[in-house]
Amino acid sequence: MKSANIAPVVIFVMPEITDNANTFDPSIQSEDIAFKQDEMVDCRSCGRLNPPNRFNCIYCAHGLEISSTDALALKLTIRRLEPWERGFNLILVKHLDAEGKGRPAADLLGVEIATLNEIVQTETPLPVARVESEKEAALIRTRLKEIGFVCSVVSDDELAANKPQVRLSAMELTDETLDVVSFNTKERIKIAWNDVALIVSGILTKGRVDSLEKKRRRGKTELIDETVTSSDEPIFDIYTRDDAAGFRVHQAGFDFSCLGNNMGLLASENMRLLIVELKQRAPNAKYVNSYGPLRHLLNDVWEIESRKDFHGLQRSGVGKVESASVASTSNLVQFNKFSRLQFHVKKTQNGE
Repeated sequence: MKSANIAPVVIFVMPEITDNANTFDPSIQSEDIAFKQDEMVDCRSCGRLNPPNRFNCIYCAHGLEISSTDALALKLTIRRLEPWERGFNLILVKHLDAEGKGRPAADLLGVEIATLNEIVQTETPLPVARVESEKEAALIRTRLKEIGFVCSVVSDDELAANKPQVRLSAMELTDETLDVVSFNTKERIKIAWNDVALIVSGILTKGRVDSLEKKRRRGKTELIDETVTSSDEPIFDIYTRDDAAGFRVHQAGFDFSCLGNNMGLLASENMRLLIVELKQRAPNAKYVNSYGPLRHLLNDVWEIESRKDFHGLQRSGVGKVESASVASTSNLVQFNKFSRLQFHVKKTQNGE
């Protein structure tokens, strides 16, 4: 009987580390960057040790008990959240004597110094970080204030980016009220001109890439055909003093007859004329049209939505099988957050 060839099994046993001093090798390290054993934080949920610069356990994601003093004395690790996760946004409101403090602040937030400087120079409240807990946001805000940067914290729930504004199909401009008509329900709502608090304009940008790929040998694919389409549509939102949801006017599908004799032939021109008319009639309304120039500064914190859908295999001929997919992008959620942030900022400035 022939004996079977059995591959040897090698088991490595890692020595238990009881003191970080044993891990420091001066021949390959200039300084000891490891945390000491007594600096580690014990997770109350799973019992494992975690670095003291984390807010949640790296094993079970349970919140760690870290004092504000310890957290502020260390370099924090800010995890980049996925778009679907609920988070808390740090909004840079102003900077106090922060000259020369840009580098520490950028290192803390994990952003490029050039990006942070550009945000500061806009003098517009913009997001500089999005974190997973209110406690983490409060600690980062405290550290930034010590450096010289003043931030407010706004939750994703307050911005409600996935809750759509009420789309309008038409409106009527009377001397006393702004009468708006819902696009979906045809409900008519009367708004006193003094109650119109904010108008935010922007552009809704969508992109789409349709691809056809052919499978080759060894799992390789070859791009056969690709179609790229994109669209930009001007939109603007209207907020009243007590309504954080807002109303939205799309260039497409809106009846501009409310402009009367001033209505032009082009929808783009009518959008501009309608905003001018609303600004003249609403004395308390603040107008924000800075989304276009500032949108590139939002991408690091509020990413553009992107997704890729596979449409399966398609036959294109005798014996030919191709794989179809569609990749799409949209800034809808990003603009929703920007728009709702302007409402939040206005209420905060008014002390409401």
